[in-house]
Amino acid sequence: MEFTLIRGLIQLNYQSVAISIILLVFICTNKTFPRNVLMYFFVACILALLLTFADNVRYLSSQLPAPTNARYWSSAVGYTLRPITIFLIFEVSGRNQKRPSAWYWIPIFFNTAISFLSIPTGIMFFFTDDNMLGHGPLGYLCHFTTLAYAVLIINNSLKIYKSNKMETVVIAVIIVFASAAAVLEHFFLFSIILAQTITIGIVFYFLFLNVQVHKRDTLTNLLNRRCFYLDLRRFLNRKIIVLSMDLNDLKRWNDNYGHAAGDTAIKTCVDFMLTTFPKARLYRTGGDEFMAIFLNFTKEQILTLVRQFHAKLEPTPYRVACGVAEFIPGDDIEKIISQSDREMYKNKKALKSVEFEQMK
Repeated sequence: MEFTLIRGLIQLNYQSVAISIILLVFICTNKTFPRNVLMYFFVACILALLLTFADNVRYLSSQLPAPTNARYWSSAVGYTLRPITIFLIFEVSGRNQKRPSAWYWIPIFFNTAISFLSIPTGIMFFFTDDNMLGHGPLGYLCHFTTLAYAVLIINNSLKIYKSNKMETVVIAVIIVFASAAAVLEHFFLFSIILAQTITIGIVFYFLFLNVQVHKRDTLTNLLNRRCFYLDLRRFLNRKIIVLSMDLNDLKRWNDNYGHAAGDTAIKTCVDFMLTTFPKARLYRTGGDEFMAIFLNFTKEQILTLVRQFHAKLEPTPYRVACGVAEFIPGDDIEKIISQSDREMYKNKKALKSVEFEQMK
């Protein structure tokens, strides 16, 4: 029976452990992400492996007639690692946002202290003489801490929803399955499945972001030039509106105020694009060049949105020239792009002439 139990655990854990180790190798050889993002993924993967090991020890020791030190210590480690692993994913989800405050670490330290204090005190968990699990007055601290970080992850994903809807969807799916695993473990006494779900979530989140690197501009998180032309091919049998945009005088901002000022100009204008054109597919096709594709819109509707876009930029020192063209199936798409570019350059000259008049 003992051999059969161990054999079953190996069959249960082999795949998740294998993909974790493969991911660790991949992280160590990957130069695509910033160092801090790679570190978060690396540590999260290591902790997921440790959590899997602790949950296996806890499960094996739960089969004994009386509680042992291994049962207590593996439980404390498991309750400690769950929120820490989720916190690291929270850090990754907010990688392009303002760095989280150090206050976010306080729940982790408190949960860790309570988890290990429970070994002698039973304040979070305890075991009866016949090895049954019981919960103390802080028995749900780990669950609430983990849930709080999951909510923060969702909040981070909603902040980037306008520029990257798919990341929000991926995060939501991972959290749904992790929450289901937590419910199954807590209320239906399943074992190990939460650690496996977290491991699989880390792997697929990493792979998703790795794919996004090759699809998106790193500064703005908009889709890149390659995606623009791929999408054009997809929409050749549909009526679409193409919008060309160009940020005026980006070189002047870079030369006079530094590249940080140029980056601020780009990101500010992109923020206005996202709020003004929420239903468009937006692309950064060059340093100061942007394109948008609209489905199910008329040219007149887009021209109205462009006027709103210019009005929003009016209080800022930035100006973005825009040109609109309509594509109907059967047209030469390259000619449509050239037409939108010509309209954009006309708008650029008009904006510059207005600026010149204002300077007189």
